[in-house]
Amino acid sequence: MPPAGPDFAERPPWTRPGFIAAAVLVAVIVVAGVLIAVLAPRGDDPDAGGGTPPPTPPPIVTSTPDQVLPTAVPTVAPDDVRWELVGPFAVPVSASAGPKQVTDTTASGFAHTPEGALVAAAQIMTRAGHALGRDRWEPTIQRQFVPSADRDQLLATLTAADSGPADPGSLSRITGYTYQSYTPDTAVIGLVLRAPSAGTPRYHVLSLTLLWRDGDWRMQAPPGGSWLSVNRATDTLAGVVEWGPQ
Repeated sequence: MPPAGPDFAERPPWTRPGFIAAAVLVAVIVVAGVLIAVLAPRGDDPDAGGGTPPPTPPPIVTSTPDQVLPTAVPTVAPDDVRWELVGPFAVPVSASAGPKQVTDTTASGFAHTPEGALVAAAQIMTRAGHALGRDRWEPTIQRQFVPSADRDQLLATLTAADSGPADPGSLSRITGYTYQSYTPDTAVIGLVLRAPSAGTPRYHVLSLTLLWRDGDWRMQAPPGGSWLSVNRATDTLAGVVEWGPQ
């Protein structure tokens, strides 16, 4: 008769095979339950917003494309311009091109567009003129011209020649323009003015350079601080877009 096998009845219960298998099964169930509790959505949690799922996060944007600025120069005069008087001069004002801020002495806040540069050229050039008096040309040149030795010379020249506002009958007026070149950083505009004369019309073209600086168009002073250095006389408007107060 073979020797008797182990007497499981006499062994402690936790050493019996059935007990061990049951314990392992319970452990597996407990671990699975813990994982489910950790990984499951918490929509039923009263602290999670009453069952409302969390909002989907916005997509991550890795780069922002640069703003595309207009560079095509207009072939016709801007159609939303009205002309307002500054002293005896008429200057353009546009809802789309600017200026956005106008004071008794200066105008600023021009659109970063070819039309904005055009209106800025007319406004700043007019306000910087000797004929309006020092209370207008001085703050305009100081605040709306790009700092340079030429700007300082222009201020010195006007200060030395200051004799008060000029006779309105002796003043030229804006009558047209040409774009000589344009980029979003630099605009060169030929501002055409009609000279006051009773005979054959005479015009002079001022080649005005504007630079985009500190969020606005600012004028570059003429070489040597003399407007004569950027002036050209003509007796024709060929190639000019006619533009001015009616």
